[in-house]
Amino acid sequence: MEHTHKVKWSTFLKDVFLCSIGSYGGPEAHYGIFSSILVDKRQYIKEEELTEMIGLYALVPGPSSSQTITAIGYYVGGPILALLTFLVWALPAILTMSLIGVFFSQIDKNESWKPIITFLPAVAVAFIIYAAFTLSKKVLKKRQDWILYSLMLIVGLTLVSYSMWVVPLMLVMGGLICLLPHWKDRKPTEIKLKPRWWVLGIVVGLALFNEGLRIWITAPWVTLYTSFYRYGYSVIGGGQIVIPLMIQDLVESQSLISLHDFLSGYAIDQAIPGPLFSFAAFVSSRSFADTGFAFLAGIIGGLSIFLPGILLIFFIFPLWRNARKMVLMKHFLKGVTVVAASLILMTAITQSIKLPVDFIVYGVVLVSTLMLLSKKVPAPLIVILAAAFGFLV
Repeated sequence: MEHTHKVKWSTFLKDVFLCSIGSYGGPEAHYGIFSSILVDKRQYIKEEELTEMIGLYALVPGPSSSQTITAIGYYVGGPILALLTFLVWALPAILTMSLIGVFFSQIDKNESWKPIITFLPAVAVAFIIYAAFTLSKKVLKKRQDWILYSLMLIVGLTLVSYSMWVVPLMLVMGGLICLLPHWKDRKPTEIKLKPRWWVLGIVVGLALFNEGLRIWITAPWVTLYTSFYRYGYSVIGGGQIVIPLMIQDLVESQSLISLHDFLSGYAIDQAIPGPLFSFAAFVSSRSFADTGFAFLAGIIGGLSIFLPGILLIFFIFPLWRNARKMVLMKHFLKGVTVVAASLILMTAITQSIKLPVDFIVYGVVLVSTLMLLSKKVPAPLIVILAAAFGFLV
């Protein structure tokens, strides 16, 4: 799999920025944006490749949607563009949440921003429905695909709420189910995988170094940086899963931030486009609000939580690019993509149920979904219209 046409980096990064300012909700909603802008509109990658990446990075510690869009940058232009892609995707949210942390006492008293987020959860659900529809349409080609898809949807709806490990186990199981019938057909392969063990060594080495640093230096900024780096490599599944971990550690154990400030900031974070991991920037800057380094602390905390997950892309992406050429790996990845698509439909169902029982909210979901499916209304514009509608209603 190699890119067949030259892509202008500035054009690609502009599209990544559009993804950043139009992405609300969790990773599944972000995938709807990626599919709309990077696949349907620009055709940087194929839908099947996007679904493979979604499944792959759901197995890897770190912020899955940020890893996915960074990997798309790697695919389009190599490691340097991958790094630039991450910065264009994540920095706007990190800078914004750092500033909100600095001026939180004034923002928390201001009621005027709250109508903005009234219908954003409904729009996020629309993006998830769009992603579920488009990804499923591409990967479901045979009857056995539909059977696996349906079974995993039922398993997901039943078990995912019990543990964060259910999702990666389902993805691996789906891959094995599709691989095993073809095991007898395996052939010797000349494709050699050359893992960049030094990248993995950096991730593990930094983790060990940070744990030692916490013991020898108890300064608050060291604790903050090392805590967020630890979250970055210990969480699989994205922003929503890291929140309870932060509450237990930063609020209850270390008392770096009050629960009121934490939850209020998280509510504001829902109105800020971009990755949910950017919430780390708010927590960091708010924790240092009484110092002259609050904004800088926000940037350090925001980048720290992303660091291990982004480094892992430079280890995993070259492996994926070569491994997917292997016959058995193609069958395994096929199963992973089917399960990934079913999990996104599961998320669409569960998040729809959580919406307020209100016909206006349901109307926003329906209209937003139809606009996305029409492919005539840009994704960021749908978000802006929903925010404006919140003020009107």
